[in-house]
Amino acid sequence: MTDYARHPFVKQVSHYYGDTVRQIFIATAALMLLTAPFYGDTLRTELPFEIAGALILVALAALANPHNKTSMVANAIAAGVGMVIFETWALYLYQESSWAQFTLREIVAVLFLVAFYFSTKTVRAFVMHQVGKEDEPGEFENLEDSGNDIRHSTGTKQL
Repeated sequence: MTDYARHPFVKQVSHYYGDTVRQIFIATAALMLLTAPFYGDTLRTELPFEIAGALILVALAALANPHNKTSMVANAIAAGVGMVIFETWALYLYQESSWAQFTLREIVAVLFLVAFYFSTKTVRAFVMHQVGKEDEPGEFENLEDSGNDIRHSTGTKQL
């Protein structure tokens, strides 16, 4: 029984942050829908866009997986667009808004910003083919410092 190792309930895929983005998107969609009456100016005009935005966020959250780079690119784009929309809305209407309206818009914008960060980290890992690969100790050490010489056929060092 010494070979038995207990596994965690959820295994994290290295360099993949789609699960984090998924949770942020679902929380942001819920926050948008639940607080819409408090931060909206003209609810009749804004509500259809907020509902559609929440549905898009939940759909993108459901499609995120570590085998599909396109879904993470779409998540990064959606998070960036959402952040720009809510931050612009918060700052343009700062003078006319109450503190509650401004604060709720800023919270949604910051959630989008965090989702954008983690989406972009995952896209970078996809581009560099690092998703699912573990880090190796010493992979960034200078070859000269570690005592390893790599000689070219002419006898000169190459790093």
